[in-house]
Amino acid sequence: MTWGCSAGRRRIRRVRLGILGAFALVVGLFVVATPIRAQAQYKNSQFGFDAGYMYLGEASRLDSHSFLLGMRGAYKASDHWWFSARGGVSFRGERGLSSNTVVLFHLVPVDVRYYFMTDGLRPFVGLTNSFQFLINASQTASDVLWGPGVVGGVEIKLQRDLFLGFQVDGDWMFVFQGEDTPLVTLTSQLIFFL
Repeated sequence: MTWGCSAGRRRIRRVRLGILGAFALVVGLFVVATPIRAQAQYKNSQFGFDAGYMYLGEASRLDSHSFLLGMRGAYKASDHWWFSARGGVSFRGERGLSSNTVVLFHLVPVDVRYYFMTDGLRPFVGLTNSFQFLINASQTASDVLWGPGVVGGVEIKLQRDLFLGFQVDGDWMFVFQGEDTPLVTLTSQLIFFL
């Protein structure tokens, strides 16, 4: 009887600790998600630099993994809705041709973003589209790829009018005269509000 009572107390203690842990997690998330005064929301545009990883599917006949360098800009439609554009370059090889380097120009003419919070922490999701222009490619089915996609990320305030951004893009590239291929970019940005 004593053993069963002791096990029951341990179970109650574990449940209490679990409830206390869940309460601490909720309070911690609330504290982290509390808006931080950004003082940049009166600005209507952004300019920034972009760097990160780029994956282009194997159907492109290019090396799948590469580094991406670029620039970006954005314009505010309202506090929560922004229009953004990006351009970047990536250098990659062609499969089977070790000496040939293909320059890939990555262009996002417009993406539409919705920001859930607009203060010092700015998480967002959106719809995008992307063009890939291949320069010096000899084996690809097409020199231009286009596709729709989705975008998500977060911008974090470093100081007034300066943010650090992290972004993930996923696009489905239509290869004219060939097999379609996925495109994924994982980038970070240094963003200036103008």
